[in-house]
Amino acid sequence: MLNRVSYISRSFKHTKLIAEFFVQRFLPKKEKIIVFLKGDIGSGKTTFIRYALNAFGILDEAFEGSPTFTIVNEYDNNIFHLDLYRLHTEEEIENIGLFEILDKKGLFFIEWPELLINIKADILMNFEIRSGNTRKIVIDKF
Repeated sequence: MLNRVSYISRSFKHTKLIAEFFVQRFLPKKEKIIVFLKGDIGSGKTTFIRYALNAFGILDEAFEGSPTFTIVNEYDNNIFHLDLYRLHTEEEIENIGLFEILDKKGLFFIEWPELLINIKADILMNFEIRSGNTRKIVIDKF
């Protein structure tokens, strides 16, 4: 069953409200949830994750930013933020042990997931820059 919703965010405040609602409505009580986040650079993926982490009680001071160079940031309660932007092959993913990380239980926010062809997302989010600070966020829950 596909459940799709779309939002227009015109500010960081809107994005924060959407992220809080997302955590309440879209994240089921499961041992493992994989969320793919797709969109151009600057479309709001990392900002959205920051606000979702806030909804889990992870304060901005603990937010480590985008793990573009470290690939993975791990937070309390088995919450993982992965950024695969710098990876170009499935072999690179395998070499850094990413599949072992994904074998764990937890919540996985994964930016740039295109190389994970054998990993199925529970939720797919698409971010689109409209103009200025306006973003369209489409959430598909499978």
